[in-house]
Amino acid sequence: MHMPSTQQEIEQLKRRLEILQEEAENELRQKLAEARKVVTDLEMQLSEITGRPSATMIKGADPKRWPPVTDEQLEVMILFLLQKEGGEGMNAKTIAERLNQNPIRIRQWIKDHPEALKRVGKGPGTKFFLP
Repeated sequence: MHMPSTQQEIEQLKRRLEILQEEAENELRQKLAEARKVVTDLEMQLSEITGRPSATMIKGADPKRWPPVTDEQLEVMILFLLQKEGGEGMNAKTIAERLNQNPIRIRQWIKDHPEALKRVGKGPGTKFFLP
């Protein structure tokens, strides 16, 4: 039976160490993803209770990209904005600009949730208010 040389043992141990380090990294990344999900869920609950968007929802983003938000987050953001600044109504484009979101996404959300906002007017002059 052939005994591995010291150099071969060192190489095997190095490979084993690399594998263990990768496993540890993957485990930590998974824990981090789970923790972020918990934080997001807690922020959503807080936003629903207070009626205000969380700091994560309103933080500045790259102006070239719209930050990804769920429909539930978008609803909280729109309602908060209209409560705060929408006394005279706002059109979808203005809402999108103020929330740093895609105007098409805002229009689609409004179309999908007609009961969420009061609509006044038609076409480009349409204004939305809190119900």
